[in-house]
Amino acid sequence: MPPRPVGAILALALAACGSGQDELVTVAGGQLDLWCDGGEGPTVVFLAALGGDHSLVPIAERTGREANACFYDRPGDGETDAPEVTRTAMSDAADLHELLDVADIPTPVVLVAHSYGGLISIVAAAEHPDEIAGLVLIDASHPEQEERTNAILTDAQVEILAAEFARFPYVDFLASLDQAADAYETFPDIPLTVITATRGMTDPCMEGMPCEAMQTVWLEVQDEYAALTPDARHVLADTGHYVHDDDPELVVAEIKAILEHIGQSP
Repeated sequence: MPPRPVGAILALALAACGSGQDELVTVAGGQLDLWCDGGEGPTVVFLAALGGDHSLVPIAERTGREANACFYDRPGDGETDAPEVTRTAMSDAADLHELLDVADIPTPVVLVAHSYGGLISIVAAAEHPDEIAGLVLIDASHPEQEERTNAILTDAQVEILAAEFARFPYVDFLASLDQAADAYETFPDIPLTVITATRGMTDPCMEGMPCEAMQTVWLEVQDEYAALTPDARHVLADTGHYVHDDDPELVVAEIKAILEHIGQSP
């Protein structure tokens, strides 16, 4: 799924994050900018898309009314320093693992992950299952999305799509897809909610691309996400890729539902 245009990313500011505490944390991968807010109870950690936009912050603020909600900028995102080496889903998952320890965030946590953040969450759950109580994937990137989508594109269209991801040089997206695919082998049996946008590819449609066909492929791979665990829940949202912008009530409700499902609701 192509990331949101840079202009829209920059229009969102972490400084608007209510009364939560904001701190810089240094981990092996670089500098993280962590914000947490909320009271007693479970912790929900939010993982943003490529570029680290802050569109999940309003959802985190609302979740903070009932749980401890945490959001952080990864190296090179927001106001953090650029990473010394290119990041991947595996290195970002390692940073998350270290962050939970260094910042004394109680585990297990629920991860709420959008787009590229979904790849991080899949790797994190596979590598540290004891730290992850459940996942909510919001129109998450999928390990096979590139191969299956490219199969229905012309060479010129493949280049158009690749150029979208090339705008984010801090992340090796293709390597991240492979790493998430490997994580499938050891993915734990944990509660999983998959929220899929039914208009993610078509609203808006990239000029010159077969958006309806791309949307069909997207729905297919999201169905496969929902087959990862026996009790996975698949929710179709009549929205664009940023489901939490278009239908925040749905996303908040699904976060509350998974907290109740795992018995961590306050």
